[in-house]
Amino acid sequence: MPEEKNSIDASIEALDAYIEKNKDEGRRIFSYLRTFSVTVLVVILMLYIFPLYMTAAMPDSALASAKIPDVVLYGLFAIFVVVFGVVMAIYRFHLNEISRTEHYKIGFMRIRVAANNSDKEGFNSEVRLSLTADAFSYQPSSVFSGKEKKVESPLPGHPTSDLSAVVLNKLLDGLEVKKKQ
Repeated sequence: MPEEKNSIDASIEALDAYIEKNKDEGRRIFSYLRTFSVTVLVVILMLYIFPLYMTAAMPDSALASAKIPDVVLYGLFAIFVVVFGVVMAIYRFHLNEISRTEHYKIGFMRIRVAANNSDKEGFNSEVRLSLTADAFSYQPSSVFSGKEKKVESPLPGHPTSDLSAVVLNKLLDGLEVKKKQ
């Protein structure tokens, strides 16, 4: 007869399922991101390279009308950067969810160890207290740990957005505003 699961084991299994779901979603979003990136970069390169090959075959008057305006290329690149940043933020959300859920899973494991060994000598004192204390308190790590962040990144997880927030925070730390009398 199979052993009946207690609520802690059921919770751990539910957290495992949630972790796997987020991993699958993260992989899917990352594959979309790669496909989108390669597609847009190939389109932009083709829009730059195609007119170069057409110059030999066309007269100068037809070449002027066949050239793709730079505004279109810059617009495509801007759309690419925005979509890339949003998809990276969604991917980072899934990574943070996985991290948070794994922390809670380890918390349940700590509680299970403390509960299974409650009758053993030595587990009724500091060991049990250290296993159960703050088992579920989760503070996500931050680049700015210990400091108050003044400027937040508009697209968390996007490298240029995070870098610009760091640079602005450094500039604001060195800048002192005084009121004129």
